[in-house]
Amino acid sequence: MADSLDRLVTLGSPPLGRANDADLKAPEMLRPLLLQKNGFYAFESSLHVFPWGEIPGGGEFWNEDGLWQHEYGDAVASLTFFAEDAFGFPFAIGEGGVFTFDPETAERDLIASGVEEWASLMLDDPDVQTGFPVMHEWQVRNGAILRGHRLAPAVPFFLGGKFEAQEMRMKDSMELMRFRADIHRQVKDLPDGAQISIRLE
Repeated sequence: MADSLDRLVTLGSPPLGRANDADLKAPEMLRPLLLQKNGFYAFESSLHVFPWGEIPGGGEFWNEDGLWQHEYGDAVASLTFFAEDAFGFPFAIGEGGVFTFDPETAERDLIASGVEEWASLMLDDPDVQTGFPVMHEWQVRNGAILRGHRLAPAVPFFLGGKFEAQEMRMKDSMELMRFRADIHRQVKDLPDGAQISIRLE
């Protein structure tokens, strides 16, 4: 598993934050990853690992109270977010290991016991785990995606949006999370089969 972490870090972009040392203020589970490289992009920017160390758009910013997580309550309790895929769906650490989190439905799934196993999953199946094929095709059509941005369909995935490059638009990553959090707030208490009318603010 340690070899997988080394391989993932090696194939990633140059670090997004300053080099870290023993004083790194990051959760213990993330230290094996961030001490090797403090944030990076991989798989043609499909995977974005947040830098740590009070950096704009970094890990501390993503985990600030009141930024967007308050809309999800217990669904994100005890989670620390550290990376995101091509579509802005984040990865987080929590009790038991590494989780995926769906910001449209607030579903969380345990996928790995730690960052070493998580790195192995990313390497073994980047197409599924990071959304690489869609990101690759979108960038062939439109040019390199901007730093701090992700891809999102015009129609949210949970309402039928398709995982296809031609359906995607480039969005600021944090603004996209805030938008999804607001949508979740509007629909979370609706019964199954209810007519959905989303209010954009």
